[in-house]
Amino acid sequence: MKFGGTSVGSSGGIRRVTELVLKEGREKVVVVSAMSGVTDRLHEAANTLIKLPSSVVGKKVDEFHRDIVKKHLSTAEEVIEDNGLLEKVRRDIEKLAEELRVALLGVGHLEELSPRSLDYVLSFGERFSILLVSGAMNSAGIRARALTGREAGIITDSNFGSARPLYSMMKTSVRGRIEPLLKRGILPVVSGFIAADKDANITTMGRGGSDYSASLLGRCLNAEEVQIWTDVDGILTTDPRIVPEAGLIKTLSYVEAMDLAYFGAKVIHPKMIAPAMEADIRVRIKNTFNPNSEGTLIVREQKRIETVVKAVALHRAVDIVNLKGIGMAETPNIAGKIFTLLGDENINIIMISGSSESNLSFVLRRKDVPRAVDRLNERFLGNGIRDIYLIKDVCIITVVGVGMHGTKGIAARVFQVVADEGANIIMIAQGSSEVNISFIVGEKDGDRVVQALHRRFIQE
Repeated sequence: MKFGGTSVGSSGGIRRVTELVLKEGREKVVVVSAMSGVTDRLHEAANTLIKLPSSVVGKKVDEFHRDIVKKHLSTAEEVIEDNGLLEKVRRDIEKLAEELRVALLGVGHLEELSPRSLDYVLSFGERFSILLVSGAMNSAGIRARALTGREAGIITDSNFGSARPLYSMMKTSVRGRIEPLLKRGILPVVSGFIAADKDANITTMGRGGSDYSASLLGRCLNAEEVQIWTDVDGILTTDPRIVPEAGLIKTLSYVEAMDLAYFGAKVIHPKMIAPAMEADIRVRIKNTFNPNSEGTLIVREQKRIETVVKAVALHRAVDIVNLKGIGMAETPNIAGKIFTLLGDENINIIMISGSSESNLSFVLRRKDVPRAVDRLNERFLGNGIRDIYLIKDVCIITVVGVGMHGTKGIAARVFQVVADEGANIIMIAQGSSEVNISFIVGEKDGDRVVQALHRRFIQE
């Protein structure tokens, strides 16, 4: 059972989480995120401190330290009724906050924030959260123990900021740490998002990584089900901010869910599907604030529906990078070298299109584009690439549904809707699975095209 930041973002939310855990009669492990907003505040504090004069660093750190302690102590006082237990949790919070204070002072005075240091700072949000949630559980009569990702046995590589799990090592370590607790009737309350490398350095698995943590633990423990508890009823047919009539999707296949998460649906982390799929574990999306809703069930079976299309996703804040040059056709493996260069910079390529050997286009997150262009210019401009230019102010629209497979003319019908809206398709990508069609239009046309596609394929 994984609970996100909004689910544990207040004393009322933590009490609600405790009730849901009590109602779940099966043997379980709980994974929690930081309280909503805390990770953002940690990130902002660390990045602000490196820009300040040393003379004011101490004052700013003390102010942040007071705020973070007050927030978590006041929440602890509201969710823990047992005075002895409250005093222990209070001491643990104050000790942890002092560790954070020392870390921030180091960052500020050194005026340096390496990826490793940032991971360490960001880990404190989840580390505070497990103290609160496990304290609330114990106060409610549940024998619970707080565990960081490292203490739970989640081992990753040392790619700080976006660490990848080392599953071959992790499976043994997770079972060795978690199963003895379960056998003794103790509920593990594990921090999501954070783990550790082989040298015990704290790592993070990227924002939204708590879903990933839950799925990895589920795979290692051969769980029957991974539940993602959030603040919406499940995965919807599109973004309700664009289409208020968007409806709940009751069942999705792993492949459909992965495509939706990757191309814009924010309910689950795209990487969390793979571990569940590999172990054939069903994933259930539930609403902490509306637990009676059946939610969305994600399973291996690909279920067709009459409307063919199940959902339409919109991915904003992207740009197209176009590479041109006749040298590309004459340079062996230049595409592989380009992608390796971007991969080494931890830059993810979202879509790829190439119309000829002398032209290659791909889509990146907007925030990654300046760094990518700088590195490509340094390595390839005049050496296989003649020109690099960008197409900005675009968005990706993805139409998803297993019913699209084998349905004749579906792409033509989709593109006709786009044309009827007066929008120009700039780039197209479709996988061989035919479960999704992704294409790019101007950002100003995105909402209107999504609304039209939803009307045509889902609401009719």
